[in-house]
Amino acid sequence: MKLLLPILGIAGALLLVASAIKPDAPPVPKPAPAGAAPAAAITNTRTTTGDVAKASSATLTATSKAIPLTPAEQKRFEEGKGVYEATCLACHQQHGLGQEGLAPPLVNSTWTTGSPERIARIVLHGLRGPITVLKQTYELEMPPLGVLDDDQIAAVITYVRREWGHTASPVTPADIARIRQKESARDDSWTALELLKLP
Repeated sequence: MKLLLPILGIAGALLLVASAIKPDAPPVPKPAPAGAAPAAAITNTRTTTGDVAKASSATLTATSKAIPLTPAEQKRFEEGKGVYEATCLACHQQHGLGQEGLAPPLVNSTWTTGSPERIARIVLHGLRGPITVLKQTYELEMPPLGVLDDDQIAAVITYVRREWGHTASPVTPADIARIRQKESARDDSWTALELLKLP
């Protein structure tokens, strides 16, 4: 009897240790409602090769809680999805992770979720030269999409700033009209260095 107590104590301790061990694989997140931040982390994978494929396995988490969209903003978000699919999807892909050698990722990029002044100018006038996204430098050129009207540009920017777990603020057509007017004399695409000087 005296020998059984230490054995049971060791067995109990082993059971406690075993129950505390967590599996290596992360839990599968539940899908988030359109335009809202997810409650859990989102694990993204990319089917390309090289360093981009390695980087894409990182787990992305929303950095702040999203303020719910108003009905008008939600409608703009949904319209933006259609604009994205027609205009941006071929390069940036449905998952927003881009394509190595063609387009950088939009997911978790500060170029997407940071200053709306910068992303609006990229869409309006295009982008050329090197740009660093998620610690990787891309030497690419994005054509201008200024042929889209202010509503379409506001919609697609709102979409990418709220899709894939993003929690950035939406953009209005008035914002785009103001920037379009302010930069009306510009006939060249932007560089990353120029954009970084903007607020």
